[in-house]
Amino acid sequence: MREAPEVRSDPDAAGRGGALDLALRAEAAAVAGDLDAAVAGYRQAWPLVADAPDGARGVAACLRTLVRIGNADRALDLLLPRLDRVATLDPPEDRAWFAATAAWVLRHAHRLGMLPERAAHDDGAAAEADLAATARDLLDRLDPALAAAVTAAHDDAGVPVEPTLPPTRLPQPAGGATRLRPPASGADVVDIAERARHWRRELDPSLERLLHGWLETREQSLSLLTEPAHWSAAALLDRSAVHLLRDPVRERIRLDEAVAEAERGADEEGAAHSRAELAVLDVREAAASLGADAPEVARARERALEAVEALAAHGWAETAAASRRWYALSARPADTAAQLVHAADEYAALGLPARQALCLLDAVPPTHATDPAAAHRLLDDAERLAGDHPVLTVQVLDLRARMARTAGDHDAARSLYERAAAVRHVPDGSRMAVLFAWCDLLVDAADWAGLEPRAADALALAVRLRDPVSLAVAQRHLGLAWVEQGRALEAAELLAAALPVVRRHVPELVGPTAWALGNASLELDAFVAARTVFTEAAEAFEAAGRLEEASHARYRAGTAAWDGDDLATAGRDLDAAVALARRSRTLPVLLEALRSRAAVRAADGDVDGGIAALDAVLDDVAGLAATLPPEQHGEEPFDPEVLEPDVLREGAHVLAEAGRLDEALERLTRAEALVGGAFALVLRAERGVVLAEAGRLEQAEAVLRRSLADLAAAGLVDEQVAVAGALARALDACGRTDEADAVWERWGADD
Repeated sequence: MREAPEVRSDPDAAGRGGALDLALRAEAAAVAGDLDAAVAGYRQAWPLVADAPDGARGVAACLRTLVRIGNADRALDLLLPRLDRVATLDPPEDRAWFAATAAWVLRHAHRLGMLPERAAHDDGAAAEADLAATARDLLDRLDPALAAAVTAAHDDAGVPVEPTLPPTRLPQPAGGATRLRPPASGADVVDIAERARHWRRELDPSLERLLHGWLETREQSLSLLTEPAHWSAAALLDRSAVHLLRDPVRERIRLDEAVAEAERGADEEGAAHSRAELAVLDVREAAASLGADAPEVARARERALEAVEALAAHGWAETAAASRRWYALSARPADTAAQLVHAADEYAALGLPARQALCLLDAVPPTHATDPAAAHRLLDDAERLAGDHPVLTVQVLDLRARMARTAGDHDAARSLYERAAAVRHVPDGSRMAVLFAWCDLLVDAADWAGLEPRAADALALAVRLRDPVSLAVAQRHLGLAWVEQGRALEAAELLAAALPVVRRHVPELVGPTAWALGNASLELDAFVAARTVFTEAAEAFEAAGRLEEASHARYRAGTAAWDGDDLATAGRDLDAAVALARRSRTLPVLLEALRSRAAVRAADGDVDGGIAALDAVLDDVAGLAATLPPEQHGEEPFDPEVLEPDVLREGAHVLAEAGRLDEALERLTRAEALVGGAFALVLRAERGVVLAEAGRLEQAEAVLRRSLADLAAAGLVDEQVAVAGALARALDACGRTDEADAVWERWGADD
């Protein structure tokens, strides 16, 4: 292993600023194999160099650090939006460093199969070559010592294969490796198709790997097809693997190809099967664009069912059963459960108990929605048919866990998921489904420490599957676990990577993912970013009809804009939150949004209007509260008398900020008269703070000193420290520095 000093840049690098030095130390740690120090140093340096005008060398060092800890994916994510900077960088030494590092990152991304088709305004591979040439041309004209340093910094030795940080992009198979030995002849394709047919009947977990392998080797295999049987086999494989494409456009193209292949193979049954699948795809696309209840969707369902029944009428019983199951699961007709039971009966008549059990299991969720007892009977029947079949066992346990979760028995559900995850010899897709369901349970239970390892398991499995959608869902779960455990920076990295993917492929997760990213951004004081993603969350929730969540998200967008001093945007967002809270009858959001809107109005210059709006809040909210049962009021029933002191207090601070001290004190006096106990102590202390901040130390000092003793006696430590800080600042401002230090040492210092 090389010594850390070899990654230093030119001799004057140490004098170019602390941020660059931090970045270089992180890189040195990565070269030395100290991964923890490398990650910590990168995270410390990156915010300082990322957008700094003179931060090019620091950015380059951070990118090299990521590559050297095995995260070329993250280096690529950070590089791509900065590639346009290369041509404008000055001095040429900085341009040489940045161009060389950019080319190096792109080369490692290329090696891993991550290089995008476009990089900046160029083809990805061309951009890599151009950047490398730019670096060489510059270094040829600069100090040879610099060229030596650049070369040393981009040495590939020691770059690990496995990532240190959770990945944000997926590698492709190394060295052209695939999950299937490439066919050498058309006869090999026929053999593969026969295996697929047999394994599908038996629910063999090897089928999933075989179909992924077919997708990887398909293009080179098509040139081997010379006989009708070869083309019929290719049609079967294309039809069987189409669901792995996860893209309706690509699925339609592939199914059209499967029709043509079957016709070329004189396979009438295969062609009809593919046309039936195309009819089901028509339903899915119509529902996605027009809504599930649109008349066009109903007509598409009729056509799809006619195609299924035609298969049965021709005597193609197994194909009819397979298409009926796919129609029921994808088109979601009103009689979904009945269609699945029908398919189970068709498989029973064919003597295929595993497929029969699978259809019964598929019928359990839609049946449970209307007749839980019947659903349990279906599940029991399926379990008897399943025996010890691992794939079916996992599905049985998963469904029992879902039922337990619906019944509120989270402990039983957790135990069932643990058992399901422990079953061996199941397809990775089935294992992933169990992990995600388990993660959902842990989210519902707010068990963030328990969620973290399960989400990490799902992420590792997604990487092995090379499934970008599963990766994004796993990133969302792990990011949520981290943000709830105070690891905001790490959470934001994962959630930002997940959001574009769920936006396209899992729209129902856009709201939750954007919400979690907003929370992480707030923890990082990234108020503009937080407001942006909270807005996206609100829009996603509203589009899904989840108005209560939409009102919460819009409120958070407003407060994020307020924290970022964008009062105009905050006002608009809070107005929208108020409207959504009224529509959804969400009392807590209405209360907080109205209060915040009034405060923003005052902060924006209309103090009298803001105070008037604030004083009207409780009556406004009381009108809605009177129409709701107490359990819909929030954590506690709405009581304007309980809330009035807090509203008076809030108004007092608004007035104090506006310099209207006497009015502020009057409101605090009114609030203090309405309460007792700890709240009265806090209000009295705040009176002293308001006086001190207004420069009236002669009136504030006695109040604050008494409050310090009272708060300490009451155990209100946070409030005590805040008051100590206010008094110390006021004393220091008057030149009484020794007294200020004494106050802070006694009351403010946290041991």
